[in-house]
This record gives sequence, structure tokens and C-alpha cells, in this order.
Amino acid sequence: MIEDNSNHIWTVILNPVSGNGIAKTIQPKIEAVLQSKAFKYNIYYTEAGGVSISKIKDIIEAGCNHLIVLGGDGTLNEVANAVMLQTRFEPCHVKVGVIPIGTGNDWVKTAQIPNNIYEAINIIEAGNCKCQDIGCATYHYNGTTQKRYFINTAGSGLDSIVIEKANKKKGHNHKRKNNKLLYILTLLSAFWKYKPIDVTIETDKNEMLSGKVLDFAIGIGRYNGGGMLPFPTADPADGYFEVLFISNMPKIKMIFAFPKLFKGNLSIVKEVRYLHCKRLTLTSCTPIFAETDGEVIGYTPITFDSIASAFCYYCCGH
Repeated sequence: MIEDNSNHIWTVILNPVSGNGIAKTIQPKIEAVLQSKAFKYNIYYTEAGGVSISKIKDIIEAGCNHLIVLGGDGTLNEVANAVMLQTRFEPCHVKVGVIPIGTGNDWVKTAQIPNNIYEAINIIEAGNCKCQDIGCATYHYNGTTQKRYFINTAGSGLDSIVIEKANKKKGHNHKRKNNKLLYILTLLSAFWKYKPIDVTIETDKNEMLSGKVLDFAIGIGRYNGGGMLPFPTADPADGYFEVLFISNMPKIKMIFAFPKLFKGNLSIVKEVRYLHCKRLTLTSCTPIFAETDGEVIGYTPITFDSIASAFCYYCCGH
């Protein structure tokens, strides 16, 4: 699908702290390129404290359905949630261009959007669009049932604990440049202390897995953790989740299995199971929390639903 972008008024969603502050630094360069290509646009700077989703939702409901995201996976997650919560347009009628500036940038690896800002802007200008699925997590928090949408990955068990700890460390050292290394070091540290919890997964295909889980994760995209490849066969546009379930295993075995996360061949490990489904429910004897696109959410029981072709973005033409 190709559209003419010459008459649109865009909103640039800019996360000023994305990429350890690089986004704000290179803003003048990006604006110069957009202006040279006759883009007409306004800028919204994302804000801390969870208010950005509501603000972006208001922007869309005011009539702007062409967005450019200048940020990383966290900023994209906020935009995806705003797209799903707004009521003016069908979600797939909100078109999103991405200029990757974050430190992880896992979603763009599957979407094949280059990190080069000039190439990324050229893709938006060309107007080639593609739709992918969005996940919806329904969970419990502070005695209420809430929802959070995601476009790349979600998880619980060791996965969510690592995300929580890594986010805290990033907050304490906002100038940290290597978040991939931070994730790996946090994963190894958390692994030695983690005590597997009994969980049960039930899918819409009447499949069930239960037992002590080391890690549980859902993939729409293929990458997470700054370049790990836990979902090598995930197709973001097929309507299905790729589900990873890692049962408890000896710590020394996990250490030797760890490199397979980067090579995409974790499936050869006996304790690893993959499922494909459109809906699943995660329950546990003790409430455990989860994460979506690197953002910590609430507690089990959690239901995950795949919403087909709900997120529309500008991509390379083929």
C-alpha cells in the first residue's frame, strides 16, 4: 500500500531522553531533512510519569493520523497504546513513521527500518505502508482490571524481573550507553537469585503447559533485549503469537544455553517449548508481574490477545 504524503500535517513524537539524550541533540538535523522534503509538522515532546499515552491519544483524536516517532521501543509502545485507545480512526488508519533513536531498537530489527536517519526519513517519504498485529495484555493492578497493548514482545518470570531491574539501573545512570550489555549483565545477575514459580498457560487451541517456569515470553516481533533472537520464526502479520516457555533447568545448563538466545536456535534445548496461538492465559499460584515492550505492568492472572493488522507503519518497498 502506497500513499501520497505531500498534503499531510504530521506530528513528530519526540522522546527527548531517548538514546541517552541523542534524540534532542540531533533534532535540528532531523528537522532540516524534513523541511527539505517539504514535510509539514508539529512536534510533541513525550513526558515522564505515564501521561504521554493520553496526550498522543488526544493528538490523534484531534484529527492527526500521520505520526513520526523519534525514539526507541518505549516511545513506540506509548504510540501503539494511544493508537488503540483513540476512537476517531480505525487503528490501521493511523500511519506511523519511525526514526530509530533508542538504545535497544528491537522492534525496528524485525520491521527492517534502518538506524540511519536519512534512510528512515526516505522510507516515510516514499509512502509504503505495512500493517502488523498488536498484542493486548489484560491484567490486575491495585484491585482493578487493566489493559496494555504491545507491538513487539511481552513476558513474565525471569524476563519481567530482568526488565524491572534493568529499567531501575537505567534510571540511576541515564548516560549509560550500552543497554544491551546492561540487559545481559542484569539477566545473569537475576538468574542466580531467581526461584522458578509454578505457572499454567492455556491457549485458544486447548494447549496447556504447566510447571516451574524459568522464563515465559510472547513474540510478535523476533528480537528483544537489545538484539537477542528468542522468536526466530515470528511473523508480525500472521495474527499469531509465538510463545516461549522455558522450564526450570540446572543453572550451569542455562549458562551454556544462553548464547543460543542470540543465534535463534534456543529450540534445541530440551526444557524449551514453543507454541503458536492467538490468545492465552497465564496463571500462577503466587501472583507474578509481567512486562510489555519493556514496560512493567500488573499481575497474574493475565490474558494475552492478538489483534490482527492493527498497527500501520511505513516500511521499505519491495
